[in-house]
Amino acid sequence: MSSVEPNEEVSKHVYEHIPTSHYLRDIPKGPYYKGDFKLGLNFYSFSHNLNSWINGSTEGAPPIDTMQVIRFAKEAGFDAVDITSYYIPGYDNMTMPTRPDEEIFEYARNIKKLCTELGIAISGTGVKNDFADPNEERRLLDIKRTKYWIDVAAEMGAPVMRVFNGAVPKDIEQLGWEAIARDRIVPALKECAEYGASKGVIIGMQNHGDMVCTADQVIRILNWVDHPNIGLINDTGFFKKFMHPTGLNYAWYDDIEAVLPYTVNFQVKRKPAGSNTDQLIDLEELFRRIRGSNYRGYIPIETLWVNGDENHPQQLSEPPYEQVKQFLAQLRAASESTK
Repeated sequence: MSSVEPNEEVSKHVYEHIPTSHYLRDIPKGPYYKGDFKLGLNFYSFSHNLNSWINGSTEGAPPIDTMQVIRFAKEAGFDAVDITSYYIPGYDNMTMPTRPDEEIFEYARNIKKLCTELGIAISGTGVKNDFADPNEERRLLDIKRTKYWIDVAAEMGAPVMRVFNGAVPKDIEQLGWEAIARDRIVPALKECAEYGASKGVIIGMQNHGDMVCTADQVIRILNWVDHPNIGLINDTGFFKKFMHPTGLNYAWYDDIEAVLPYTVNFQVKRKPAGSNTDQLIDLEELFRRIRGSNYRGYIPIETLWVNGDENHPQQLSEPPYEQVKQFLAQLRAASESTK
């Protein structure tokens, strides 16, 4: 979480926003695509249930393990799975792995084997990191951790490693957005991109409502990194004004479209203004924008729940299979209707 309260004046002071329309003029347009897209399942859709399993919890959401999610995805009709590294035993957000290397790599090989047997693709994986942290030791550890899980991704056959930029740090007002982005985030991303290239794994920088909230910020950082092995995880639920709590009244679809030329994977969420808001995504509008671009990659969904949501996984007697299937059906219908 950011240590800085969202504030319009602070936001203007630390970050000068360039309107999205500035970039829309530069988007290369191809013929409107009328083919099929490969639809995927991001594992975080079952985060509550997977956490119950990984933590050995007997309370809360009913547990489900990684292999069970893969089998569910195949049965439900998904074309691919995005297997977040959090759900590989031995992963830790703050330390190097907590289990022996061979055990972790064997688990990755078993994931690949199962996906091959079932005939379902692996579209990517991801780690949690904070490249904006003022503590250099923490940033260096996160680079080291990311490289380790890139190795695991290569073993698993995941083509993309998803990374974050980092939470808005406490010294944002003192240094400003650009200085932190250039001095901390960009070097870390470049090092990961270079290492990923040596392993055949693309780095996907995700806009996550943290240090990167706008198309402008996405494009600036990727241009500063200037490496062929990095692109964007286009997260439809996190475009907003910098340092604002939600994306209400923001032009999400314009930003989603503006960064399509940089996109290497997606996370399609139900709520474009954030999980704590009520407005639902217009999937037909989303697909029309994508079809007007040159993007032909996977389109995974990520369902999220917050406290108070109907059918929250902790209130169900089984994992939210039907809710995930329903969102997939909506995605598929929108894909078909926009051809």
